[in-house]
Amino acid sequence: MKYKLTQHAYDVITSREIHLQWIELTVDNADMYVVVSEIEVHFFKSIEEASNKCLKVVANPTNLKIITTYFDRDMRKKGCK
Repeated sequence: MKYKLTQHAYDVITSREIHLQWIELTVDNADMYVVVSEIEVHFFKSIEEASNKCLKVVANPTNLKIITTYFDRDMRKKGCK
């Protein structure tokens, strides 16, 4: 994975039991993404192994850092696609 985890991202994937391969899959093969600004992109992916919950990965493309990640209930309701 070309992106590196911030300490916060590492802490949340541990506490939320989010697998690193899910983050890689989301960034590399997102169902959708939103460019919020030149320093913030949100990637979304439905994760089959997690009951099709919608994983959101917030990244900074300028320094290639994953800021945070979590299962986004609102996007799941919208289809995560």
